Amino acid sequence: MLNRLLQRPNQVRAVGYVDSQGRISRPYQDTYAGTLVDTETTLSVPAIWRAVTMVADSVGVLPIHAYRNDQRLEPTPRILERPNPLETRIETMSALTGALVLHGNYVAILGAPGVTGYPESIYPVSPDRVSILRRNGEKIFRIDEREYSSAEIMHIKGFSLPGEVAGVGIIAAQRQGIASAIAIMEYAARYFDGGTMPSYVIKSENPDLTEDEAELLKLRWMEHYGGRSRRPAVLNASTTVEPLTANANDSQLVEARGQAQNDSANIVGLPGHYVGAPNSSRTYSNLEAQSLEYLKWTIGPLCARIEAAFTDYLPRGQVAKFSYDALLRTDTLTRYQAHKIALDAGFLSIDEIRELENRTPMGVPEETEPEELTA
Repeated sequence: MLNRLLQRPNQVRAVGYVDSQGRISRPYQDTYAGTLVDTETTLSVPAIWRAVTMVADSVGVLPIHAYRNDQRLEPTPRILERPNPLETRIETMSALTGALVLHGNYVAILGAPGVTGYPESIYPVSPDRVSILRRNGEKIFRIDEREYSSAEIMHIKGFSLPGEVAGVGIIAAQRQGIASAIAIMEYAARYFDGGTMPSYVIKSENPDLTEDEAELLKLRWMEHYGGRSRRPAVLNASTTVEPLTANANDSQLVEARGQAQNDSANIVGLPGHYVGAPNSSRTYSNLEAQSLEYLKWTIGPLCARIEAAFTDYLPRGQVAKFSYDALLRTDTLTRYQAHKIALDAGFLSIDEIRELENRTPMGVPEETEPEELTA
């Protein structure tokens, strides 16, 4: 029996997270805050929603092209131009990145091969439908009740430890921090609705007041003066009503919400000021430097994983690369000063600079709107 316990079983990992039965994307119940953590509740936290959608859409808007020996290839392969025929490229890439952040994995069924012999399309699968198994040294993907081999599936794995068949997303790895943020958000909502503490205390000087009489007194008070009733209260000489007052600062709610915002940003991998966290300083000298930091430490690693995955489905010698020019684009003055330096040094021509500015070469007239015919 001891040998059986020590023997490592066939590993089963889920696209999101896995329970003891190998089921995935089921909410965790074992959170100290006592809140339910799943995809929906995680995204219900405003700071996490902002952070996840910002990262996902930032990758989604980046163009991706095929290159050979640093030369961009035209036309762009279909699998890069529109990976999922049922969606636009930004929709596919944004959802792909969101799945990597939340669940640590992205799984899609490969489409039919094209003229190059490589797949030209992918069909994404919802994380709650997928389990990943290791069987005889091979990865097997179970989608609903059907099994697929690695040759039939595109699998992009996020951060993982050595030997793991699947990545780990923030819902699995940071469920305690997410649960805390959810609990603070729920508490704040109830606080401003008056649900975290009573508004009044009813005091009776009757020493013989029974529990049933006290309950009846409370119910009568709520019946006549609860809600928005503005009618004056009439009490006997032995009963008084005192309002209970509290503020958000006294209950440390403001500090707790601010810390939850910072924690949410850290969970996703963003500086706190991106999600409006208080007391988060901006140490960037300019917008370009800020964008560079965001590219290097937040979306860069995600983009590298996506590039490597799509490169596997391009002909040998071709690589998939994102273009970061739009993200790193500086202000007009700085950009033109850099163009002048490049032109004076001789490593860029006027036409090359005009191409960077999305303008036609010198001597080629730019397209203009036709003039309207007048009567």
